[in-house]
Amino acid sequence: MKNSYFLKNKLQTTTFIILALIPVFVDSYFVNNISFFMIWTFIALSLSLIWGKGGILSFGQAAFFGLAGYSFGIIGINFADVYGVGIWSVVIALIITGLFGLIVGYFLFYGGIYDVFVGIVTLSMTLVFEIFMSQTAGPEWTVGIARLNGFNGMQGMPSIGISLFGYNFEALDNKGYYVILILAILVLYFLDKLANSKFGLILSASKEDRLRVQSLGYNVKRIHMLTFAISSVIAGMSGILYTNWGGFITPESMGLVSAALPVVYCAASGKNNFFAVFLGTILLVWISQELAINGRQFALIFMGLLLVVATRYFPDGMFLFFINFIKKMAGKIIGK
Repeated sequence: MKNSYFLKNKLQTTTFIILALIPVFVDSYFVNNISFFMIWTFIALSLSLIWGKGGILSFGQAAFFGLAGYSFGIIGINFADVYGVGIWSVVIALIITGLFGLIVGYFLFYGGIYDVFVGIVTLSMTLVFEIFMSQTAGPEWTVGIARLNGFNGMQGMPSIGISLFGYNFEALDNKGYYVILILAILVLYFLDKLANSKFGLILSASKEDRLRVQSLGYNVKRIHMLTFAISSVIAGMSGILYTNWGGFITPESMGLVSAALPVVYCAASGKNNFFAVFLGTILLVWISQELAINGRQFALIFMGLLLVVATRYFPDGMFLFFINFIKKMAGKIIGK
């Protein structure tokens, strides 16, 4: 028990206990907002894995976000009357997203595309996806009975949930909040174990010197391809949860801004630390929403300035810097 992951990570455990108690003390409006903030942590964590640990900057996370969201919606609408669609549609949507990420990763890394070219290719993929989905407004653009609706977005899909023993569970409101929170805990636990495994150590080593690791006999291309696929699935979780939260998904959710914002979240929070990215993303999404009340441009300007400041003065992340500072001060106080 002494080696328990949660005992070793007391700050994380305390944070999640506080998050778990929030619905007890605030009304559903605030719970719904915090759910929205936490939804974006998954796409940021996916980038933290591929970029923070692997050194590969990808702008394709928004495309995986959209692909999973649309897949979840299309399956849900077409099989709305089939038992358990609110559960297995999520699984199938993530499988589709993971396979797509695996295929893209294969052509990228086995094709010898690295460094800045990965960012160019993945950004192009995201923009093509957005442009294509934006022009699907006509009645001919349907998948089964699910209309894509172009830039107006798709809606009317069943929510995540299932009926058991006469009880109908839907991942909405407070129940949806706890579903997102539990998934966040599981993803953080998985990422921590992955980063500290042999797989993760090879990934981190390849970030420093890819050719040297390859010369030691490790298949770096396969490691990067699998990491890219895993990150696509985690980004897809954001897309599904977002679609479930709002009851719709639009092409705008995977546009240029959506592709760039996770980069800001990671860079400003501390891309090498998953927990810092989790907390930092919640804070930054909240700040951007508050600024967007007076105009979306203010939020974008702030995020741009934040990226510049973080890159110039806090290469390890502003949020991680403050976490370490607080820990240091707390250690001194306890020591005295």
